[in-house]
Amino acid sequence: MKILFKVLKRVFVLIFVIAFFVYSATTVFKQQMILRQVKAQQREVIVQIEKIKKENEYLKRLAQYVGTKDYIQQVAREKLGLVGKDEIVFIDKNKKKKE
Repeated sequence: MKILFKVLKRVFVLIFVIAFFVYSATTVFKQQMILRQVKAQQREVIVQIEKIKKENEYLKRLAQYVGTKDYIQQVAREKLGLVGKDEIVFIDKNKKKKE
């Protein structure tokens, strides 16, 4: 009976050790999968941050340019069709009129 008890005890310990290693391996595998996903998300966020930084820099330059005399003249020419007092305007009669 003592021999049977020792054998059963060793079997249970062996089963417990095997179960522990299987559990540990699956946990590590799941954590690796989660880590890969988080790293992929991190790369996406870094790309978005870089894109937003570039856009922010463009908007800063644009904000500085909007306050200049050159910008006001550009808008006056393009949107309002104005010309400077020392400029000569040529009209192309052959150009088709916009309808």
